[in-house]
Amino acid sequence: MKLFDKKKDLILKITNLVLLIWLISAITFFQVALVDIIMPEQELSYKEYEILYCNYEEELKDLNNNCLIRYESEKEFQTRKDINRKKSLFLSLGNIIIVSIGIYLLNKDKK
Repeated sequence: MKLFDKKKDLILKITNLVLLIWLISAITFFQVALVDIIMPEQELSYKEYEILYCNYEEELKDLNNNCLIRYESEKEFQTRKDINRKKSLFLSLGNIIIVSIGIYLLNKDKK
């Protein structure tokens, strides 16, 4: 199976080039998503979050405890981010499979 054989038409060579670039980018996105899932960011406890991001003087004035609300919001954001990483992983895997099958079918030897 030769993608850029001299016997192939120009349109087929261009199509193979586009599919090849698409496949390389899908593999790259898959690798990035896989690394993000395998090695996630460290999750902070409330005490760590409070030390890093909360101003105690401001919190003492406010009875609603904005720091806790912001912490819960940050946890929810991290959960949504994890779900989006998994979606990205499956979408990239789907792209790899579909484009690979397309390249194979477009260039398989006709006997």
